Amino acid sequence: MTVRPGKRLLHAVAALSVIGLLAFAWGQILWLLAAVLPPLGWLAYRDARQAITAISGIKVIRHIPNVVGRDLEFENAVSLSHEGGLAVCGRVRDVFPGECVPQWLSSDFALAANDDQVSISALCRIPIRGRFRFGPIWIRVEGPLGLMEVQQEVDVTDEIKVLPETLVSRDELQKDVGAQLVLLDKVARARQVGAGTEFVSLFPYRLGDDPRRIDWRATARQRFPIVRRYQVERHRDVLILIDCGRLMGAMTDRGSKLDCAVDSALNLARVALHSGDRCGIGVFDSQLQGYLRPIVGPKSFSSLVECVFDLQTDFRETDFTRLFAELQRRQSKRSLLVIISDLGDAETSRLNCAALARLSQRHLVLFAALRTPLLQRVIHQPTTSIRIGAEQAVALGLARDRGRALFSLRHGGIHVVDVEPQQLTLPLVNQFVELRQRNLL
Repeated sequence: MTVRPGKRLLHAVAALSVIGLLAFAWGQILWLLAAVLPPLGWLAYRDARQAITAISGIKVIRHIPNVVGRDLEFENAVSLSHEGGLAVCGRVRDVFPGECVPQWLSSDFALAANDDQVSISALCRIPIRGRFRFGPIWIRVEGPLGLMEVQQEVDVTDEIKVLPETLVSRDELQKDVGAQLVLLDKVARARQVGAGTEFVSLFPYRLGDDPRRIDWRATARQRFPIVRRYQVERHRDVLILIDCGRLMGAMTDRGSKLDCAVDSALNLARVALHSGDRCGIGVFDSQLQGYLRPIVGPKSFSSLVECVFDLQTDFRETDFTRLFAELQRRQSKRSLLVIISDLGDAETSRLNCAALARLSQRHLVLFAALRTPLLQRVIHQPTTSIRIGAEQAVALGLARDRGRALFSLRHGGIHVVDVEPQQLTLPLVNQFVELRQRNLL
């Protein structure tokens, strides 16, 4: 708590100082100053005591949502209540996170006597995913005479989670995927076609059964043909791997490529869990930064959100070779690997493609390649100078190397989705549903 002079006291002291200068010409003024200063000091002391009593009786409560969407507006309200017998006037200031727009809330307030309450609110938005803390709140109260002011910090801190906007707002989801197909509201059950790979039981052989399914040991015991019956596997492992390396820091019109990747990955995870599959998630750059083994059930979705909603890039170079080594140890069971990343120069792409080819020998790999919007803008801008021409030559070289790498992945049996970052969600979900219907896992 800080006690300091108010505006009226400062004005009074300034006036007395001017009057004191006249003492050099007329000494009798000193008696006037001596008569005024003690009562003024006593009034200031009394005013300070009343301000301290008033500010001690103020209760402050902040009202903000626990979860909001990235760059979506939400209301931040501060409620002040007072139970004292005197009216209170002052100013309140709420400190927001540095990433918030605006960065603070400041307003005057007036509380009447006998259990009065006021509320002050502001519309805020946070354009970055993550966890952010609001607070503390500062209150400044003037004494009844306006001679003294008391300022106090109230430890009212609240945390808020900023998630991808399409994960929180259905309006934003509709805006993202359009009105043609919304798989996240009603996930249609894929028809379970194919012979199936999950063992059910043993049955006597009947005309039309596949002779290759005969269990010869059971046949020898029962002394008549016994076949194995299979069904399409219902609980498959889906592992979503998000690249947070250097290439994912490129900006789009909806944040960075990493923002779009996290958004689409969580929407895909929701579809997989509602479809009955087990879903896990991993984060990697030059090494595996985080890993959550596949879990089952829609209620597990919150665990996946906690892993990646505040993910940020450290601009390290991506290394798929280390990722392959880690997955060999952590995920030995055949799974659908959904890798959201991109490919860069020719040499790095060659090494990464070789690592992805080794991964595809054990797992079913779906590679989502996010284009870099800056390259397309550089390529299509008018060539008005030598510098712009050189930039276009470099951009065309990178685009050529990237295209060759993606062709190599497709030729190696890896499923590839090549889209703009902000358009990833719908093609990725559709490709997942198609692979599930074809029972390739």
